[in-house]
Amino acid sequence: MIFETHAHYDDEQYNEDREELLRSLPNKGIEYVVNIGASIETSKKSLDLANRYSYIYAAIGVHPNEVEELNEENILWLKEAAKDPKVVAIGEIGLDYYWKEPDRQIQKEWFDKQMSLAKELKLPMVIHSRDSAKDNIDMMKETGARDI
Repeated sequence: MIFETHAHYDDEQYNEDREELLRSLPNKGIEYVVNIGASIETSKKSLDLANRYSYIYAAIGVHPNEVEELNEENILWLKEAAKDPKVVAIGEIGLDYYWKEPDRQIQKEWFDKQMSLAKELKLPMVIHSRDSAKDNIDMMKETGARDI
C-alpha cells in the first residue's frame, strides 16, 4: 500500500489533467493521499478534493510565507472547516526564515494560533521549517505540541 502523506494536487500545474491524474491513483497502488493546504484558498481546494474522492484527505492551514492573509475571520474558518471528517491535520504551518517576508514576529504569531487550533481540535500538525528549526522546536514545546 502507498499512502501519499504530502501532496499539493490543487496546484495550478495540475489544472489541465488533475481529474485524470487523481482518478488514476488507485490503479497505480496509491490508496490514500493527504492534500496539504498552504493558504486559505488552497485549504478550501484541498477540502474540496477530499470531499470528491474517497481516498483523499485534507490538511488545512496557512504556510508561513502566506500568513499575512490571516486574520481572526480566517482562523474561525479554519476552525469550522477542520471539523469536516475528511480533515486529518492542521498544516502546512510553521516558520520559514529563508525569505525575508513576512516578518518573523508575524510568522510566529500565526504559527502559535494555528498550533493552538490544532491542539484545541486534537488534530496533528504538518510542520514547515526552513532555516528556523530552533524557533520551530521551541514554539512547539511551549505550545505542548507533543500532547496533541
